[in-house]
Amino acid sequence: MPRFDDEDFRNNNDRRDRTVPTEENYYSYSPVDLNFNSREQNVVRDNQLRKGINPCDIESAQNNFTPPPPPVHRFQSETIGDFAPPAPQRQREPRKTGDEKKPKKHFHLIKSKKKRITTIILAVILALILIVVGTISGIMGRITYNDKKENTFVSSSELESSALVKNILLLGVDARAGENANETRSDTMMLVSIDMKHRSIKLTSFLRDTWVYIPTLGYNQRLNAACSSGGYEGVVDAIEYNFGIDIDGYAVVDFEMFKVLVDSLGGVEVDVTEAEAKEVTNHPNRYGDVVLESGKYKLSGEQALAYCRIRKIDTDFVRTERQRTVMSAILNDAKHSGPFTLLNMAYKSAPYIETDLTKGELRSLVMSAVPCLGNDIKQAKVPFEGTWEYATISGNSVISINVDNNKQKLVDYIYNDVLE
Repeated sequence: MPRFDDEDFRNNNDRRDRTVPTEENYYSYSPVDLNFNSREQNVVRDNQLRKGINPCDIESAQNNFTPPPPPVHRFQSETIGDFAPPAPQRQREPRKTGDEKKPKKHFHLIKSKKKRITTIILAVILALILIVVGTISGIMGRITYNDKKENTFVSSSELESSALVKNILLLGVDARAGENANETRSDTMMLVSIDMKHRSIKLTSFLRDTWVYIPTLGYNQRLNAACSSGGYEGVVDAIEYNFGIDIDGYAVVDFEMFKVLVDSLGGVEVDVTEAEAKEVTNHPNRYGDVVLESGKYKLSGEQALAYCRIRKIDTDFVRTERQRTVMSAILNDAKHSGPFTLLNMAYKSAPYIETDLTKGELRSLVMSAVPCLGNDIKQAKVPFEGTWEYATISGNSVISINVDNNKQKLVDYIYNDVLE
């Protein structure tokens, strides 16, 4: 029970006036908005009006926008931030200077590939070298080698020589069956000079009827008689003695080798005169049933050999010129041939070669001749023009020469590259 009469606050019949007097109602005309969100909205609305934006358009768009449903959380404290990984922080790359180089992609793979390519190339080169060396050794094994003999008739100090010039005397022997080639008269005497100083190859023919002193005989005779009296070395001795040039060695070839060389190259082109064609065609026993036609065309090995043997229709000067023509054609065609053609040609012709050069000297000569093959092959003959005359001595028709003039002209031609 209430202790006082007015203690019961639950009494609904309480009619006492509890309104706040007007003079004491301080918030009736300036209500305080405790909703901070509404105040922030008012600021945004004012900024929009200041920028010329109609707030009603924005409110209309917001009212028509349907927000996505809120995420479902298994726990009240669970939020997206509890499980989402943090956004990766992009690190700013340092500025590159001009000295820094951009690293190459897959550098180790490129380097490894280059190593493999280099290894393959080296292996191929090594294989080719072994093949060439083995082939050359096989070719050189088919050549006949003789011991070198020193010239006892003239000292080396009296001979003209140069480290840049190599002289090889090429002797062509037309020996018949049963004949000893070393005891027959040399049919062809041609000096092959490899001039590394002037990068040229020079062919010099010595006419066989040249009347000179033969050291092995002790008196004058035709030059080709030196072979029958002193062998191949006797021809070397006679040329060195009379013409004063140093000969490094000789190479003797059977005339049959012409056929092998020419056929290996597929023939050589020669301009055949009508007289030459008739001489060969009309004498089958002399030239082995070979038929020649006049004109410029490729000769086979048989035809080239017959062409080099022609001797009845003109002089020995023209005959040696024909031989140099065929030799020049062989060398010129060889320059434009592939390595396998050359190896095949050398392999087939090797059995027809006899020399006093060693295998090492032959290799050196080949290496020296390669740079000289790019230029035209030069030709000359001994005796030179204006240094000789025909003569009859002891009933023999020979060529009498001025030895000293020919000696000087030959030295100038071979060593100084001067040909008058």
